[in-house]
Amino acid sequence: MMGGQVREFAEHWTGGTRVDWGDLREEERHRLREATRGETPEAVMYPQTVEALTEVMQVAYQRGIGVLPMGGGSKLHWGGVVHKAPWVISTRHLDRLVEHAVGDLTVTVEAGAKLRAVEEILAKSQQFLAIDPAYADDATIGGIVATGDMGSWRQRYNSIRDRLIGISFVRHDGQLVKAGGRVVKNVAGYDLMKLLTASYGTLGVITQLTFRLYPIPEASQTLVMTGGASEIGEAVMAIRRSSVVPSALDLLSPGLLHQLQLEGELGLGIRVQNVAASVEQQGDRLQELAQRLTLTVTGLEGEGERAFWGRSQQALEQGTPQERLLLKWGVRPTAMVSTLDRLEEILAQLQGNNTNARAIARFYAGSGLGHLTLPRPQATSSILGQLRRHCQANGGFLTLLEAPQSLKAQIDPWGDLGSAQIAMTRLKQQFDPQTRLSPGRFLG
Repeated sequence: MMGGQVREFAEHWTGGTRVDWGDLREEERHRLREATRGETPEAVMYPQTVEALTEVMQVAYQRGIGVLPMGGGSKLHWGGVVHKAPWVISTRHLDRLVEHAVGDLTVTVEAGAKLRAVEEILAKSQQFLAIDPAYADDATIGGIVATGDMGSWRQRYNSIRDRLIGISFVRHDGQLVKAGGRVVKNVAGYDLMKLLTASYGTLGVITQLTFRLYPIPEASQTLVMTGGASEIGEAVMAIRRSSVVPSALDLLSPGLLHQLQLEGELGLGIRVQNVAASVEQQGDRLQELAQRLTLTVTGLEGEGERAFWGRSQQALEQGTPQERLLLKWGVRPTAMVSTLDRLEEILAQLQGNNTNARAIARFYAGSGLGHLTLPRPQATSSILGQLRRHCQANGGFLTLLEAPQSLKAQIDPWGDLGSAQIAMTRLKQQFDPQTRLSPGRFLG
């Protein structure tokens, strides 16, 4: 049976569909259990229009009901554990491509549109979004922005917020707000596109987004360098100082190399995309660099290149949601190699000679950000604490994205945010004074 508040509202709501907890698929129930603190939501509601979404949010506001926004749900369990949110509101059916201005290289889409579906449409005009999130086949555009999820393409195309030029979202009280794009209506002077990016559904429910696009490159080539840690580190610095402009520059851990069936202390995946002549010229310079540093080089093009980057991402996503432990980390770019060394040292102390369970990690070398997955038996709060302290000592952080609730209860998923926590707390009070949007997911 639906909860009383949902049932009462549902009798008069014609703007979408409502699904009782018992009618959800087991996969959906599992995701919600992982995301919430053992509290069964009354129902999941799927508005068909933005107007219907605002109506749901207004009713929730009037009745003081906590709300958990979601898109497709693939990253619903990232971050802190939500509590006291009996209504789950999905933007899955808000999936229209509103406008594709081919000449202006912009696209406007609703938040529930799937990345893959949008990519297929843009490709017909030889354009793309240059977004490479986790679980890309299931990810919605709104969910990608709400989690700030970006991978290897960060090297060339920067973060999600750097490409976002317009946003619309529904506030905690059900009011629709727009910023950037063709219509500008900011609130209290805030840069709303930056604030809503990576807000994890705690400041508003994203409804529509406008991005700048890029032409699909004429040619593409990937070179994978493998060898000693010091030589790989030197290669990273040399590339960053050179005229080579890679689309991706990934520092690969020993565990990830093993998954990719490559040998070496460390690896470096370099993707170059441009007109054919430029790609060839940059590839020659990279070959010369590898030869000077006595690094092994593997060149990849076409299907082999696509397979390499696909396997690199899949290695981080392997296993079932119950088995995965996915972290986001960051350090100063000059500390990336030493951080991978420290990771191997910490795990070696625990594993002894057991090399079957290995950490799989990569850094996006231009920024010092990256992702890491650890084997569950070794992923204790003590180990995570050591890694976090190392990252913080090197100007960075360690965040738990996916982890068992028992582990998130022992170590805060976000860690010490320092002076930034005061500003974030004030923003939360400004945008969600009743703490009804994803309560506990951030600053929990």
